[in-house]
Amino acid sequence: MLLDAAPYEHPEFPAARTSGPLLLATEDPVVYGEERFGPVAFLVPAEDREAALRTASADARDKGAITAFCYSVDEDFVGRAEDAFALAGAALTSNLTGPMPLNFSAAFSDYHVSGLNPAGNASLTDDAFVSGRFRVTQSRRPAVSHGR
Repeated sequence: MLLDAAPYEHPEFPAARTSGPLLLATEDPVVYGEERFGPVAFLVPAEDREAALRTASADARDKGAITAFCYSVDEDFVGRAEDAFALAGAALTSNLTGPMPLNFSAAFSDYHVSGLNPAGNASLTDDAFVSGRFRVTQSRRPAVSHGR
């Protein structure tokens, strides 16, 4: 355990029940590869960023993911991440440093997930409701740089 979950004070909602995430380091896909209710985050070591991208996008494709996040100053790497997560059927947000709507593809309820991986097919879509034309992924980045 790298960081235990703990409450924090929200300046706009002082009476709110809050919790920061539990942060765990693990190499065990049984631990990080299943749905976990949190807040919880996993630090999964990798040989290098390419290995991390392969593992993360394969996990999204095979186990399911509604969205993924990428942080990099290398535009070529961000492009490879966009391609990898599009093929995995998960939306990708890159270099998020400020507020942005979480469900950016949820303009309509049947657009909430791509339906291209188990997360969408298992939880929010089925063949009777969503036709193939709604199988989409998206990528996004903040419009303004917030510095490094």
